[in-house]
Amino acid sequence: MQKTPEQIIMELEAEVKLLEKQKALLERQAYIADKKAIFFDMMIDLAESEYQIDIRKNSASAQSATSAEQKKKL
Repeated sequence: MQKTPEQIIMELEAEVKLLEKQKALLERQAYIADKKAIFFDMMIDLAESEYQIDIRKNSASAQSATSAEQKKKL
């Protein structure tokens, strides 16, 4: 049985509403994740200054000989 144009429109409107709700949920989750990242970054900064240690790994640090050898094997 073929659907009437009105039925198709109603289904599409319901799908749009569902997608809008999903979008709003994902936007809230992204907002919370951004706030968490900022908070954790601040906590690391505080811990580094309080305890005078480097917590973050330096991205420019030299690789150890074993990790370089393991990469060659892959």
